[in-house]
Amino acid sequence: MYRLVPYDETMRSAWESLAADGGTPFHSLAFREILTESFGYQPAYYAVMDDANEVRGLLPLVQGRDLTLSKAAVSLPFVNHLDICADSESVRQFVLQNLPAVRTMLGLDYITLRLKDQAVDNPGWQHNRQHYTFLLPLSDEEEQVLSLSSSANRNHIRKVYKNNWFAASFDRGHLDAFYRVYVRRMKELGSPSPSIRFFRQFFTSMPDRAHLLTAIAQDTGEVVGGMLLLASSGDKTLYYPYGAGLVAYNNRYLNNFLYWEAVRLGIRLGLKTLDLGRSQAGSGTYRYKEQWGAVPQQLLYAVYPT
Repeated sequence: MYRLVPYDETMRSAWESLAADGGTPFHSLAFREILTESFGYQPAYYAVMDDANEVRGLLPLVQGRDLTLSKAAVSLPFVNHLDICADSESVRQFVLQNLPAVRTMLGLDYITLRLKDQAVDNPGWQHNRQHYTFLLPLSDEEEQVLSLSSSANRNHIRKVYKNNWFAASFDRGHLDAFYRVYVRRMKELGSPSPSIRFFRQFFTSMPDRAHLLTAIAQDTGEVVGGMLLLASSGDKTLYYPYGAGLVAYNNRYLNNFLYWEAVRLGIRLGLKTLDLGRSQAGSGTYRYKEQWGAVPQQLLYAVYPT
């Protein structure tokens, strides 16, 4: 009934159509291009085909060596969660049943899936449930979204605008300035930063879906924080995968300003959800996102074999 076959260019139109309707920007071939152009990753993308040669499901994987030099594939690097894109439950189950064969065919030590709305009940999988993503429902009225926040968070948002500390910009010309802030903040956190080529590639490969939000300090005219945001038409979600701000502006509620401007962008784009990204339970970012009235949703990181 179904077969799992490696992606080829004859599938491009059908792949992109299913990714747009039933997936996210991360399922798209545009994101595949971002990963390969920025890092030289080796993709292993598979499509589920039916007897009529129609594309019914998508399995994007990237393969390589981990820190222990084990050969692995993940769906996908630099992505917090990526459910299997399938047009039916039977197709999704078919993908899961065939992942051991994919592992053998590619000569992998293991495969990792990062799931949000899906589960893996098949034998031989190890589950990690330490991470959560936060989903903030959007509506047509800003005040309705603001009412979900704690009273303290609402006060901080109003205070930052009352004092006119920042101006919001969506000018992609600020990418270099944003990147300098991002690298500085990642260094403070002890985390490596991808090259600026990675961020630039979003605007080359996803020009209609990628948005650069930056905060400009009114007193200096400098970029002091920002977010890279991705709009998804399929699930009506605005994704926040990357961002940073200068710690010196925390007392001016810089993060509150950026999050609220992301909310306003999502509303303008007619989206229904703002995905605030991944946090571990009990962490400072987990508690911060709770203040917005966002709903924590547990992620399932599943590894085969155990």
